[in-house]
Amino acid sequence: MCVSKSPLFSVLLAAVVLAAVMLTVPAFAAEKNVDRSKEQVRRLQQAQRQLEQEKAKLGEEKAAVEAELGEARKKAEAETRRAASLAKDVSALRTARDAVAGKLAESEAELRRTQEQQRFAEAEGKRLQAALASEKQQLAVTIERNKEMHKVSGEVLSLYEKKSCFDSAFQREPLTGLKRVEIENAVEDLRDKLDSQRAGL
Repeated sequence: MCVSKSPLFSVLLAAVVLAAVMLTVPAFAAEKNVDRSKEQVRRLQQAQRQLEQEKAKLGEEKAAVEAELGEARKKAEAETRRAASLAKDVSALRTARDAVAGKLAESEAELRRTQEQQRFAEAEGKRLQAALASEKQQLAVTIERNKEMHKVSGEVLSLYEKKSCFDSAFQREPLTGLKRVEIENAVEDLRDKLDSQRAGL
């Protein structure tokens, strides 16, 4: 509010001018102009009342402005507290976000390690399965050869059990040598069977 534009200022200015005029009036004119003086006193009293009214009005306006200023300060303080609270919340959220990001990075690294271990385990499992299949195949072949050797051994034992004294004598018979040839053929046949099993080892 500008004081120079106030009605109070106009009234004060008028009062000052009036007082100056009154001071310049000669003393002898005061007696003759008693009525004029009374009118001037009345005007001064009226001006004083106006000044008091203006002062009261200005006091009310000042109180209203101060009340508005107080409300504005309260709102500003509340907003400042709210901003501080929001700043704390933002800081807490950033901290939580950073913690989650760290845990996520650790989890991703652990996942990569686990996937690498899984790939290694799968490759090792395939290698072991292939080795097991090869071992099973080799075992089957070995079992089959063992059966064949068992069969040949049985034939040898059977021939040995059936050999008699006469067979031994005929085996050494010098004229025909038939029995010796028969026995040699049987031995050669058994040797071939054994050699065929040994060749596969």
